[in-house]
Amino acid sequence: MTTKDGEGQGGNYVFRVREDTRRYVQEMLAENDRLRRLNASLESEKGRLLSEKMSLQEKVLTLREELDRVSHEQNGLRRQLAEIEAANQKYSNQYLEVEQQNNNLANLYVASFQLHSTLDRDEVVSAIQEIIVNLIGSEELAIYEMSADGATLRLVGHFGIDPVAYATVPVGSGIIGKTAASGEVYFPDPSPDPSPGLPSRAPDLAPTPREANLTACVPLKLQDKVIGALAVFRLLPQKNGLEAVDLELFNLLGTHAATALYLSKLHSESGAGLRLP
Repeated sequence: MTTKDGEGQGGNYVFRVREDTRRYVQEMLAENDRLRRLNASLESEKGRLLSEKMSLQEKVLTLREELDRVSHEQNGLRRQLAEIEAANQKYSNQYLEVEQQNNNLANLYVASFQLHSTLDRDEVVSAIQEIIVNLIGSEELAIYEMSADGATLRLVGHFGIDPVAYATVPVGSGIIGKTAASGEVYFPDPSPDPSPGLPSRAPDLAPTPREANLTACVPLKLQDKVIGALAVFRLLPQKNGLEAVDLELFNLLGTHAATALYLSKLHSESGAGLRLP
């Protein structure tokens, strides 16, 4: 009995071992199958991720190319905008220049009309004064006529100065007298950046004490004959200096004011008392 019981117990043990071994093998095979499927899934996911990575890299490359293209276009647009702004500024400056020229022409026309709208001597002198005050920008001026012998300039109109101190000027004396003798317009030494068209003062023209504030002196000429002179002293505070248009006005005054004064003198001497329409 003991032997049979021992054999029965040994058989059961072997059976259990075999069952455990079979179960373990099955579990290992199942785990191996699971790991194989997991590996396959991971490989598939890896492939998918690599594919997505490649796709994203292509998209990034495409976006970079697009960004470069947009940046290039923006740079081109900026250049075009800068060119347009420069052109607009140029046209704006040209427009302002044309407007200034039109304004200058209008002033010249008004000045010429004022000088030739009357033969009354006082009105001609007053017109010259208004041109100097309103267009040149000075409230200190003297208007001279040449004496019959051509030796002296005599004051016939003034504004803002002492008429006694400036009553007469010997021709050839001081800047005013030398301007009448030479027939050339006088301007002071120009600033470091003078307006175009403004001549500088001749080196030998030294001002006399009463000419210390002289800004310009214009000979009044009929053709090539000097019949007087126009002296302009201090400019108004808001006037920084003479400009090219002032030279045009002085040139106009040099001929038109001379003609108007000469005709008004003849008219006054004739006693006609006629006023032009």
